[in-house]
Amino acid sequence: MELRVDRTPKKSRPQLVVTFGQRMKAARELNGWTQLKAARLIGYVNSSKLNRIELASDTNSFPIWLPPKAAEVYQVSCDFLLGLTDAWECNHTAALQSQIAQAIQQSQLGQDNAIRQLYNLVSCIESAVSINLQKNTEFKDLVVRFRCINPGFDTELKLGAKLLRMADEASREAVKVSRQLAEYRDSIKPQF
Repeated sequence: MELRVDRTPKKSRPQLVVTFGQRMKAARELNGWTQLKAARLIGYVNSSKLNRIELASDTNSFPIWLPPKAAEVYQVSCDFLLGLTDAWECNHTAALQSQIAQAIQQSQLGQDNAIRQLYNLVSCIESAVSINLQKNTEFKDLVVRFRCINPGFDTELKLGAKLLRMADEASREAVKVSRQLAEYRDSIKPQF
């Protein structure tokens, strides 16, 4: 018995036939078999029919007996051959475990990417804080130098002492923030 499919232009072939052909080839390659060996195990005399199926070049006929036979020979599920699942395992439990493992791996990749992005952001902020620390230190040094050049800085200059204290506090705070950011960066550093 054959499943009849209307002849359609190559670009609009039924997706099932194309998918089935791709999956047949993938299943054969999973086993490491040549087309000839696989064709004989499936029941064909030579590999020409299997080649046409794998390439989806013969969309006029699709043997209905082929999916279960190929699944048995290749030791894959019919669902895989028909494109209903990406899990090739015959055993439902193994297929489910494979899907769960794949979902965990994708989740871990997402987490790894988020950690990388966070690390890069913290590094960028740390760089900006480092520049700010440098400028605060330069400002404090400038105020101290100005104080030395102007003997009346503490007594005659209004808010002179406060200016010096604020420059000192800003410099200490920038050092503190810089250390905290370095600790944060080191704590989230990707281990890849």
